[in-house]
Amino acid sequence: MANRRRSEGFGFFLPIFGAILIMPPIVHLFDRGGTIFGLPTIFAYLFGVWFFLIASSFALARLLPRDEPEPRAGRSERDRDQ
Repeated sequence: MANRRRSEGFGFFLPIFGAILIMPPIVHLFDRGGTIFGLPTIFAYLFGVWFFLIASSFALARLLPRDEPEPRAGRSERDRDQ
């Protein structure tokens, strides 16, 4: 249960962390005119952030167990069979 809470907390903060990483003050730190594999540094940074967010979301989705729906209250076993 504690592992699920930790994962849910990570899932809550992942989009916030992603939004912080693509804010203009941080993105402009990588706008220096250099290149990485022929791409401007700013594009390589944005692609890296995008890839990190997708990979983290995928890993988080695989880590969390699926919730099973709970039976409705007020219906007896006999009512479900009819």
